[in-house]
Amino acid sequence: MTTPQALRPWMAWALAAVIGAGSTQSLGAQSTLDARIQAVRNGTLRFTLPAAPYVCGTGSSWYRSRDGRSGSYYGMWNGSTSSKDVETICDRGPVRIVVVREDGDTRSLRHYVGGRWVPQDTVTDLGAVSAVEGGAWLLRQAERGSDKVARSAMNAALLVDSLTPGATLLRMARDSSRSQDVRNSAVFWLGEVVGDRVAATLDSIAYEPGDREVRRTAIMAMARRPREEAIPALQKLAESLPDRELRRTAIMALAQTRDAQAIAWLERRMNGNE
Repeated sequence: MTTPQALRPWMAWALAAVIGAGSTQSLGAQSTLDARIQAVRNGTLRFTLPAAPYVCGTGSSWYRSRDGRSGSYYGMWNGSTSSKDVETICDRGPVRIVVVREDGDTRSLRHYVGGRWVPQDTVTDLGAVSAVEGGAWLLRQAERGSDKVARSAMNAALLVDSLTPGATLLRMARDSSRSQDVRNSAVFWLGEVVGDRVAATLDSIAYEPGDREVRRTAIMAMARRPREEAIPALQKLAESLPDRELRRTAIMALAQTRDAQAIAWLERRMNGNE
């Protein structure tokens, strides 16, 4: 007999708790995604989220265009998104999240886009989760999780529909208690976030005293912004950063843009005209 659609979320919720906790206790109070995940102390669970409109994937690889524009992509991509001979099949979602739990902690997190789940009897499937609830959970893991979990959660969060992770990424970029690797990842993805204040944010990180590598990452992230933002900001950094090595980074970033305005600025500097 076919299960009514309205009953499926409840069945997935109940199954998650029974498998994870090893009991049939009442779960009426566990109404949030976090509670459902916490109910699985040991084991693997999974769920899906709506993908952002500029994201697609094949299951084994995914594509994310910058700000919804073509020509820029990140992730596990093994080929082109277009061909004159063969149309590439790239599913517009969903985002698939796999969570591995040990002793009540989230120890690792994997993410995919598109494809289909491989049937696995030992995995707890929580089904489809809203972008709001699932995205908020991913951002909490990014900010509070171990380095391994944080990096994966950040990557996954950037794929979810209608999620605005800028504030979380900025806190992580400025959190000196986190590892340099995590902070660099936060700065990198901050450079991809749509918003009028991104350039100003990266600029402020570049000027802040502290970890030079994080500041260097902010400069390189600035270089990936649209040229109307990147070129004047990089020129300012190249002229006014107190750190000589970071000024050199800004100059190299300008050169790598191959923008006519940037090249003209570099030529004037080399000729001593400024």
